[in-house]
Amino acid sequence: MKRYNNFGLKGMFLAGLLGMSCSCTDFLTRDNETGTTDENFWHTQQECENALGSCKLWIKGAWGGDEIGMVFQDGATDNAYFSGNFDVRIQQLGNGSLLPPSDSNAPGQWEYQFNTWNHCYIRIRRCNRFLENVDRAFFTVESERARMKAEAKVWRAWLHIRLLKWYGRNDGIPYVESVLEPSEIYLSRTPVEECLANINRELDEVIESGALPFIWDDENMRADRMSLATAYTLKMDVNLQFKHYEEAMKAAKALIDSGKFELYYSPSGDDEPGKNYRDLFTYTGKQNKERILWKSGGSDNLFFRCMSSQFSGQGVMNILKSLVDEYELADGRTLADLPAAEREKLEKDPVSEKRDPRFHMSIFTPGENTGFADRIFDPFNPDDGSYIGRTEGIQSGYMMKKFMTSNDFGNSGQGNLDFVIYRYAEVLLDYVECLVETGKWNDPDVEKYINMIRRRAGMPDMDKSVYNSEEKVRELYRRERRVEFAFESKRYDDIRRWDIGNEVMRGPIYGAWNPTSKAFIKIEERNCTFPKFNSWPLSQNEVTSNPNISQPVGW
Repeated sequence: MKRYNNFGLKGMFLAGLLGMSCSCTDFLTRDNETGTTDENFWHTQQECENALGSCKLWIKGAWGGDEIGMVFQDGATDNAYFSGNFDVRIQQLGNGSLLPPSDSNAPGQWEYQFNTWNHCYIRIRRCNRFLENVDRAFFTVESERARMKAEAKVWRAWLHIRLLKWYGRNDGIPYVESVLEPSEIYLSRTPVEECLANINRELDEVIESGALPFIWDDENMRADRMSLATAYTLKMDVNLQFKHYEEAMKAAKALIDSGKFELYYSPSGDDEPGKNYRDLFTYTGKQNKERILWKSGGSDNLFFRCMSSQFSGQGVMNILKSLVDEYELADGRTLADLPAAEREKLEKDPVSEKRDPRFHMSIFTPGENTGFADRIFDPFNPDDGSYIGRTEGIQSGYMMKKFMTSNDFGNSGQGNLDFVIYRYAEVLLDYVECLVETGKWNDPDVEKYINMIRRRAGMPDMDKSVYNSEEKVRELYRRERRVEFAFESKRYDDIRRWDIGNEVMRGPIYGAWNPTSKAFIKIEERNCTFPKFNSWPLSQNEVTSNPNISQPVGW
């Protein structure tokens, strides 16, 4: 009989029963003469609901808990430079100086980003325990048992997806679908294609089961429960990441054809061209039909983390010139389209001409009135809290505007703004990518969906006289994706899927034009080499204790 440490209360018992770490020794079953057994726990529907709750590991936008601050992950891309004193290895991941964590180089108490391996496998084990025991309980509503089992499978698939993208993009990861016994603890990596087959099978089982609604009608349930829409979205994402375009396209098409989602348009009465995009990331647009999966309150401390000390913030997100230059002019021209003198002028003063409204809604530029107590963003003034020379100033001269709201400014930089993990705009652009990458670049849906995104943003339709080949349409699509999803943690995966890491993650990175030094701010030299930086390194202890696993390729 398996026994576990008895904490007295069954709710507390779950933490011990289901919370074992993935590191090899923690797969062991622990016996205790006074422990609580499986036989006297899995009795009621409510106990199973509680157990399902312990399977969940929500990623979020801001910092906190076991969850990853996904907004900050853009600091490991060519969009931004991360300068926080928490999750500091994001900076090392961005510049190529990262080392595998070890006893002398262990992640600190604030470095949740690099405890993800353990946190995900803890929850995978909980999912497995749940699925192995849920049929033993008495349910007053039998359909609830089927619903919980389906949700646990979606969670298990999503946890494996995260691990595969972050630790096994080239090598695979251990794929675990049962509670391991002591003789099974030394797992090897499951090859990537086998992992994908398992994930697709798991999600297909959920989709075909009929146990989940396409979406939940109740907003609170939608925020906490998995659905068919979630299963399709995860299937779309993982297959896109590994270039299984036909599978990704089918999943995206199911979401489009459902008619359940739509792009958000703001009810605000002002004439700002970018108001639809602006309000999508504020409290005004908190409830909308574009959201597919989100973390409630997941952007709670973004204002405090991202704004400079002028606003009592930490200034951790420093936006790079590389991203600023990516935004088109308001008429659809790119900087590359301009004569040299005009381009140089715009590089030095990005708002000397009107730009894509998403630029104006996403990035503060030097001299701009922030709208927060009429304070001016002045990163080149030594007496200003945003000064580039201050620890909590803005080192690049460009500050993040997206997600920043007066509500949170008036609440000491704290709030309860949700973080949207997947939204309908991503479905449309994923579908476009699948069409382009399968040779269907001139399919009418490519133009249709790109234009839907651009029109919502306040931009003109794609110019078919310019974007008239597969190469040019791919160029437009990739630019749209980058500016549409800036700071939403999509760029990190895009760089790896498109195999552009050696192009965009090596060499010097720059910020704004400094009128004092008459030069663009040089922040650092980066030296990320790929395919090494396609994956994160494992803890060295994990590799040392398990003879069947090794670091990802290059590490």
